[in-house]
Amino acid sequence: MGIIERLVRLANELSDDEKRTYAGEHGSSGGRINYGISLDSVTSGQPRKQRSQPRTQPQQRYLTNTREEDGELVVTMDVPGVPKDDLGVTFDGETNVIEIRDDERPIKRFGIEWDDAAIRNASYKNYILELRIGRELPDG
Repeated sequence: MGIIERLVRLANELSDDEKRTYAGEHGSSGGRINYGISLDSVTSGQPRKQRSQPRTQPQQRYLTNTREEDGELVVTMDVPGVPKDDLGVTFDGETNVIEIRDDERPIKRFGIEWDDAAIRNASYKNYILELRIGRELPDG
């Protein structure tokens, strides 16, 4: 008899008892564990359908790479499924924060540690965004 069959038999034997909910405490001076168990009869054959619980959308991860190249900061970001027309990039020169949006929804926000930083070029191809960030040259 396999483990599943033994567990089914045990669950059925326990569920025949009038008491279907068990609670208790187990432990010693090292710590205590409180537990509660509710049992119902188990039948072999077709499994029961699980109650449907609302699923939350998993948080999308956007792979991002940052490197310095020829005096510029190059940020590349994989933005799968975001059409070019819905992609938005803003840069706040006072806080040096770049925000990337899918339509109106922010999807990534990060700060640049350079003073006088500016986005010099932005390109989007095959769902990969590339930003080239440089330092603004002083007027004069």
